[in-house]
Amino acid sequence: MLNWGIAGTGRIARKFAETVYRMEDTVNVYGVASRNYGKAYKFAKGSHVTKAYESYEKMLKDPAIDAVYIAVPHPMHCEYAVAAMKAGKHVLCEKPVGMNAGQIQHMIDMAYDHNVFFMENMVTRFLPAIGQVRQWIDEGAIGEVRFVDCFYGFPAQGFPDSRWFNRELGGGALLDIGIYPITLATMILGFDIEDIKTQAYIGEAQTDEHESIIFVYRGGRRIAHLSASVVSDLGCGAVISGEYGKIILDHFTKCEKVVLEKNFEAPLTVKFPHDVNGFEYVIREAESCIRRGDLESSRLPWVVTLENMRIMDRIRGMWGLRYPCE
Repeated sequence: MLNWGIAGTGRIARKFAETVYRMEDTVNVYGVASRNYGKAYKFAKGSHVTKAYESYEKMLKDPAIDAVYIAVPHPMHCEYAVAAMKAGKHVLCEKPVGMNAGQIQHMIDMAYDHNVFFMENMVTRFLPAIGQVRQWIDEGAIGEVRFVDCFYGFPAQGFPDSRWFNRELGGGALLDIGIYPITLATMILGFDIEDIKTQAYIGEAQTDEHESIIFVYRGGRRIAHLSASVVSDLGCGAVISGEYGKIILDHFTKCEKVVLEKNFEAPLTVKFPHDVNGFEYVIREAESCIRRGDLESSRLPWVVTLENMRIMDRIRGMWGLRYPCE
Protein backbone atom coordinates (compact mmCIF):
# COMPACT_ATOMS: atom_id res chain seq x y z
CA MET A 1 0.00 0.00 0.00
CA LEU A 2 1.36 3.40 -1.02
CA ASN A 3 0.69 5.89 1.78
CA TRP A 4 0.12 9.53 0.84
CA GLY A 5 0.41 12.56 3.07
CA ILE A 6 -1.38 15.78 2.16
CA ALA A 7 0.05 19.24 2.80
CA GLY A 8 -2.91 21.61 3.11
CA THR A 9 -6.59 21.35 4.00
CA GLY A 10 -8.32 23.34 1.25
CA ARG A 11 -10.80 22.33 -1.42
CA ILE A 12 -8.32 20.63 -3.75
CA ALA A 13 -6.75 18.71 -0.84
CA ARG A 14 -10.18 17.42 0.12
CA LYS A 15 -10.83 16.38 -3.47
CA PHE A 16 -7.58 14.40 -3.51
CA ALA A 17 -8.47 12.58 -0.28
CA GLU A 18 -12.00 11.79 -1.42
CA THR A 19 -10.75 10.56 -4.80
CA VAL A 20 -8.24 8.18 -3.25
CA TYR A 21 -10.89 6.87 -0.86
CA ARG A 22 -13.27 6.13 -3.74
CA MET A 23 -10.61 4.61 -6.01
CA GLU A 24 -10.26 1.43 -3.93
CA ASP A 25 -6.78 0.98 -5.39
CA THR A 26 -3.48 0.19 -3.71
CA VAL A 27 -3.13 3.77 -2.46
CA ASN A 28 -4.18 5.35 0.80
CA VAL A 29 -4.21 8.83 2.30
CA TYR A 30 -2.48 8.16 5.61
CA GLY A 31 -1.92 11.70 6.86
CA VAL A 32 -2.69 15.39 6.53
CA ALA A 33 -0.68 18.31 7.85
CA SER A 34 -1.56 21.91 8.55
CA ARG A 35 -0.11 24.76 10.58
CA ASN A 36 -3.49 24.69 12.33
CA TYR A 37 -3.86 21.30 14.01
CA GLY A 38 -7.60 21.83 14.46
CA LYS A 39 -8.03 22.11 10.70
CA ALA A 40 -5.91 19.03 10.09
CA TYR A 41 -7.85 17.01 12.68
CA LYS A 42 -11.21 18.07 11.25
CA PHE A 43 -10.00 17.30 7.72
CA ALA A 44 -8.79 13.84 8.73
CA LYS A 45 -12.06 12.97 10.45
CA GLY A 46 -14.15 14.12 7.53
CA SER A 47 -12.05 12.72 4.66
CA HIS A 48 -11.14 9.16 5.73
CA VAL A 49 -7.54 10.11 6.61
CA THR A 50 -5.76 8.05 9.27
CA LYS A 51 -3.67 10.70 11.00
CA ALA A 52 -3.50 14.48 11.45
CA TYR A 53 -0.20 16.25 12.08
CA GLU A 54 0.30 19.58 13.81
CA SER A 55 3.06 20.55 11.40
CA TYR A 56 4.34 19.68 7.95
CA GLU A 57 7.73 18.87 9.43
CA LYS A 58 6.25 16.19 11.71
CA MET A 59 4.47 14.55 8.80
CA LEU A 60 7.69 14.43 6.80
CA LYS A 61 9.47 12.69 9.68
CA ASP A 62 6.90 9.90 9.76
CA PRO A 63 8.32 6.80 8.00
CA ALA A 64 4.75 5.66 7.25
CA ILE A 65 4.43 8.42 4.64
CA ASP A 66 5.73 7.40 1.20
CA ALA A 67 4.62 10.35 -0.92
CA VAL A 68 3.27 13.86 -0.44
CA TYR A 69 0.57 15.70 -2.33
CA ILE A 70 1.22 19.43 -2.02
CA ALA A 71 -1.99 21.46 -1.98
CA VAL A 72 -0.93 24.71 -0.30
CA PRO A 73 -1.00 28.08 -2.15
CA HIS A 74 1.45 28.04 -5.05
CA PRO A 75 3.99 30.54 -3.64
CA MET A 76 4.71 27.84 -1.03
CA HIS A 77 5.03 24.93 -3.48
CA CYS A 78 8.77 25.10 -3.97
CA GLU A 79 9.55 25.26 -0.24
CA TYR A 80 7.22 22.39 0.60
CA ALA A 81 8.31 20.22 -2.32
CA VAL A 82 12.01 20.61 -1.56
CA ALA A 83 11.43 19.81 2.12
CA ALA A 84 9.60 16.62 1.13
CA MET A 85 12.32 15.61 -1.29
CA LYS A 86 15.02 16.12 1.35
CA ALA A 87 12.98 13.84 3.62
CA GLY A 88 13.00 11.15 0.93
CA LYS A 89 9.32 11.53 0.02
CA HIS A 90 7.94 11.39 -3.50
CA VAL A 91 6.05 14.51 -4.58
CA LEU A 92 2.91 15.21 -6.56
CA CYS A 93 2.46 18.98 -6.54
CA GLU A 94 -0.61 20.97 -7.43
CA LYS A 95 -0.26 23.21 -10.47
CA PRO A 96 1.57 25.44 -10.99
CA VAL A 97 4.39 23.64 -9.27
CA GLY A 98 6.33 26.89 -8.89
CA MET A 99 6.05 30.61 -9.36
CA ASN A 100 8.63 30.69 -12.14
CA ALA A 101 10.94 28.48 -14.16
CA GLY A 102 13.83 29.01 -11.75
CA GLN A 103 11.85 27.46 -8.91
CA ILE A 104 10.79 24.52 -11.05
CA GLN A 105 14.37 23.86 -12.19
CA HIS A 106 15.42 23.84 -8.53
CA MET A 107 12.73 21.28 -7.69
CA ILE A 108 13.76 19.10 -10.62
CA ASP A 109 17.37 19.22 -9.48
CA MET A 110 16.39 18.31 -5.92
CA ALA A 111 14.19 15.41 -7.06
CA TYR A 112 17.10 14.05 -9.08
CA ASP A 113 19.61 14.56 -6.26
CA HIS A 114 17.39 12.80 -3.71
CA ASN A 115 16.18 10.07 -6.09
CA VAL A 116 12.47 10.74 -5.63
CA PHE A 117 9.55 11.01 -8.01
CA PHE A 118 8.26 14.50 -8.81
CA MET A 119 5.34 15.56 -11.01
CA GLU A 120 2.93 18.42 -11.51
CA ASN A 121 -0.73 17.65 -10.96
CA MET A 122 -1.86 18.51 -14.48
CA VAL A 123 -4.98 16.32 -14.62
CA THR A 124 -5.78 17.24 -18.22
CA ARG A 125 -2.88 15.28 -19.71
CA PHE A 126 -4.07 12.00 -18.19
CA LEU A 127 -7.77 12.08 -19.04
CA PRO A 128 -8.90 9.25 -21.37
CA ALA A 129 -10.81 11.81 -23.46
CA ILE A 130 -7.59 13.75 -24.06
CA GLY A 131 -5.91 10.49 -25.00
CA GLN A 132 -8.58 10.04 -27.68
CA VAL A 133 -7.92 13.54 -28.99
CA ARG A 134 -4.22 12.83 -29.31
CA GLN A 135 -4.94 9.52 -31.03
CA TRP A 136 -7.18 11.21 -33.61
CA ILE A 137 -4.50 13.79 -34.31
CA ASP A 138 -1.75 11.18 -34.58
CA GLU A 139 -3.90 9.17 -36.99
CA GLY A 140 -4.44 12.25 -39.16
CA ALA A 141 -8.21 12.37 -38.61
CA ILE A 142 -8.26 16.15 -39.09
CA GLY A 143 -5.04 16.45 -41.09
CA GLU A 144 -2.40 18.92 -40.03
CA VAL A 145 -3.55 20.90 -37.00
CA ARG A 146 -3.62 24.56 -37.95
CA PHE A 147 -5.48 26.31 -35.10
CA VAL A 148 -6.16 25.74 -31.40
CA ASP A 149 -8.76 27.92 -29.69
CA CYS A 150 -8.92 27.37 -25.93
CA PHE A 151 -10.66 29.33 -23.18
CA TYR A 152 -11.29 29.08 -19.45
CA GLY A 153 -12.91 31.70 -17.28
CA PHE A 154 -15.30 32.24 -14.40
CA PRO A 155 -16.31 35.12 -12.13
CA ALA A 156 -14.32 34.46 -8.94
CA GLN A 157 -16.06 35.30 -5.70
CA GLY A 158 -14.75 37.28 -2.75
CA PHE A 159 -13.03 40.29 -4.31
CA PRO A 160 -10.72 41.65 -3.03
CA ASP A 161 -10.01 39.08 -0.32
CA SER A 162 -10.01 35.79 -2.25
CA ARG A 163 -6.75 34.16 -3.34
CA TRP A 164 -7.48 34.95 -7.00
CA PHE A 165 -6.85 38.63 -6.25
CA ASN A 166 -4.11 38.24 -3.65
CA ARG A 167 -0.61 39.07 -4.89
CA GLU A 168 0.97 37.45 -1.82
CA LEU A 169 -0.70 34.16 -2.80
CA GLY A 170 0.23 34.40 -6.49
CA GLY A 171 -3.27 35.51 -7.48
CA GLY A 172 -4.51 36.14 -10.99
CA ALA A 173 -5.81 34.18 -13.93
CA LEU A 174 -2.62 33.05 -15.67
CA LEU A 175 -0.95 30.86 -13.06
CA ASP A 176 -4.18 29.46 -11.68
CA ILE A 177 -6.28 28.69 -14.77
CA GLY A 178 -4.44 30.15 -17.76
CA ILE A 179 -1.97 27.32 -17.32
CA TYR A 180 -4.65 24.93 -18.64
CA PRO A 181 -5.05 26.48 -22.13
CA ILE A 182 -1.29 26.90 -22.41
CA THR A 183 -0.70 23.26 -21.49
CA LEU A 184 -3.31 22.07 -23.99
CA ALA A 185 -1.87 24.23 -26.78
CA THR A 186 1.70 23.04 -26.28
CA MET A 187 0.54 19.43 -25.93
CA ILE A 188 -1.12 19.67 -29.36
CA LEU A 189 1.19 22.06 -31.23
CA GLY A 190 4.49 21.76 -29.35
CA PHE A 191 6.97 24.42 -28.29
CA ASP A 192 8.27 25.73 -31.62
CA ILE A 193 6.70 29.12 -30.93
CA GLU A 194 8.05 31.95 -33.06
CA ASP A 195 6.10 34.80 -31.50
CA ILE A 196 3.78 35.50 -28.60
CA LYS A 197 1.23 38.29 -28.63
CA THR A 198 -0.71 39.06 -25.49
CA GLN A 199 -2.90 41.59 -23.73
CA ALA A 200 -3.99 41.48 -20.10
CA TYR A 201 -5.94 43.64 -17.71
CA ILE A 202 -4.09 44.13 -14.42
CA GLY A 203 -6.74 45.10 -11.87
CA GLU A 204 -6.63 47.26 -8.77
CA ALA A 205 -5.29 44.32 -6.74
CA GLN A 206 -2.31 44.25 -9.16
CA THR A 207 -3.16 40.78 -10.42
CA ASP A 208 -4.13 39.73 -13.94
CA GLU A 209 -7.92 39.54 -14.08
CA HIS A 210 -8.21 38.41 -17.68
CA GLU A 211 -5.97 37.93 -20.68
CA SER A 212 -5.77 36.96 -24.31
CA ILE A 213 -2.70 35.16 -25.64
CA ILE A 214 -1.72 34.20 -29.19
CA PHE A 215 1.05 31.75 -30.04
CA VAL A 216 2.36 32.03 -33.59
CA TYR A 217 4.30 28.93 -34.54
CA ARG A 218 7.30 28.91 -36.83
CA GLY A 219 6.30 29.59 -40.40
CA GLY A 220 2.92 31.03 -39.36
CA ARG A 221 0.86 27.99 -40.44
CA ARG A 222 -0.15 27.10 -36.91
CA ILE A 223 -1.69 29.44 -34.34
CA ALA A 224 -3.09 29.06 -30.83
CA HIS A 225 -5.54 31.57 -29.39
CA LEU A 226 -5.89 31.26 -25.63
CA SER A 227 -7.90 33.22 -23.08
CA ALA A 228 -8.41 33.09 -19.32
CA SER A 229 -10.36 35.13 -16.80
CA VAL A 230 -11.23 35.21 -13.12
CA VAL A 231 -13.80 37.97 -13.60
CA SER A 232 -15.83 36.78 -16.61
CA ASP A 233 -17.75 33.60 -17.35
CA LEU A 234 -15.95 32.45 -20.49
CA GLY A 235 -16.84 28.84 -19.87
CA CYS A 236 -14.25 26.15 -20.46
CA GLY A 237 -13.67 24.55 -23.81
CA ALA A 238 -11.43 24.06 -26.80
CA VAL A 239 -11.62 23.63 -30.55
CA ILE A 240 -8.73 22.03 -32.41
CA SER A 241 -8.98 22.71 -36.13
CA GLY A 242 -7.12 21.03 -38.96
CA GLU A 243 -7.19 20.65 -42.73
CA TYR A 244 -9.99 18.08 -42.76
CA GLY A 245 -12.10 18.96 -39.74
CA LYS A 246 -12.05 19.82 -36.07
CA ILE A 247 -12.18 18.31 -32.59
CA ILE A 248 -14.39 19.89 -29.93
CA LEU A 249 -13.72 19.53 -26.20
CA ASP A 250 -16.26 20.60 -23.61
CA HIS A 251 -14.73 21.58 -20.26
CA PHE A 252 -11.36 20.16 -21.22
CA THR A 253 -9.99 20.30 -17.66
CA LYS A 254 -12.24 17.37 -16.71
CA CYS A 255 -13.38 16.31 -20.15
CA GLU A 256 -15.65 13.26 -20.46
CA LYS A 257 -16.77 13.82 -24.06
CA VAL A 258 -15.03 14.72 -27.30
CA VAL A 259 -16.53 15.36 -30.71
CA LEU A 260 -14.82 14.73 -34.05
CA GLU A 261 -16.31 16.76 -36.89
CA LYS A 262 -14.75 15.90 -40.23
CA ASN A 263 -15.53 18.24 -43.09
CA PHE A 264 -18.84 17.33 -44.77
CA GLU A 265 -19.42 14.35 -42.44
CA ALA A 266 -21.71 13.71 -39.48
CA PRO A 267 -20.10 14.40 -36.08
CA LEU A 268 -18.68 11.50 -34.09
CA THR A 269 -19.13 11.80 -30.31
CA VAL A 270 -17.15 9.60 -27.95
CA LYS A 271 -17.79 9.58 -24.20
CA PHE A 272 -15.37 8.66 -21.42
CA PRO A 273 -17.18 8.63 -18.05
CA HIS A 274 -14.78 9.00 -15.15
CA ASP A 275 -14.26 6.16 -12.72
CA VAL A 276 -14.42 8.73 -9.93
CA ASN A 277 -14.07 12.38 -10.92
CA GLY A 278 -11.07 12.60 -13.26
CA PHE A 279 -8.49 13.11 -10.52
CA GLU A 280 -7.92 9.34 -10.32
CA TYR A 281 -5.94 9.17 -13.56
CA VAL A 282 -3.10 11.42 -12.42
CA ILE A 283 -2.99 9.69 -9.02
CA ARG A 284 -2.67 6.30 -10.75
CA GLU A 285 0.09 7.65 -12.98
CA ALA A 286 2.03 8.90 -9.97
CA GLU A 287 1.56 5.58 -8.17
CA SER A 288 2.72 3.59 -11.20
CA CYS A 289 5.83 5.72 -11.63
CA ILE A 290 6.71 5.46 -7.94
CA ARG A 291 6.33 1.68 -7.93
CA ARG A 292 8.55 1.38 -11.04
CA GLY A 293 11.17 3.64 -9.50
CA ASP A 294 10.74 6.36 -12.11
CA LEU A 295 11.70 9.89 -11.11
CA GLU A 296 9.45 11.49 -13.72
CA SER A 297 6.47 10.50 -15.83
CA SER A 298 7.02 9.83 -19.51
CA ARG A 299 3.51 11.20 -20.04
CA LEU A 300 4.38 14.50 -18.33
CA PRO A 301 8.16 14.86 -18.37
CA TRP A 302 9.89 17.51 -16.28
CA VAL A 303 10.94 19.38 -19.42
CA VAL A 304 7.29 19.92 -20.42
CA THR A 305 6.41 21.41 -17.03
CA LEU A 306 9.51 23.58 -17.19
CA GLU A 307 8.91 24.82 -20.74
CA ASN A 308 5.29 25.69 -20.02
CA MET A 309 6.43 27.80 -17.08
CA ARG A 310 9.08 29.50 -19.21
CA ILE A 311 6.28 30.53 -21.55
CA MET A 312 4.28 31.93 -18.63
CA ASP A 313 7.38 33.75 -17.35
CA ARG A 314 7.75 35.32 -20.78
CA ILE A 315 4.09 36.35 -20.86
CA ARG A 316 4.23 37.91 -17.39
CA GLY A 317 7.38 39.72 -18.42
CA MET A 318 5.48 41.26 -21.33
CA TRP A 319 2.84 42.47 -18.87
CA GLY A 320 5.38 43.69 -16.31
CA LEU A 321 3.81 41.45 -13.65
CA ARG A 322 5.94 40.08 -10.82
CA TYR A 323 4.99 38.72 -7.42
CA PRO A 324 6.41 39.67 -3.99
CA CYS A 325 7.61 36.10 -3.41
CA GLU A 326 9.85 36.11 -6.50
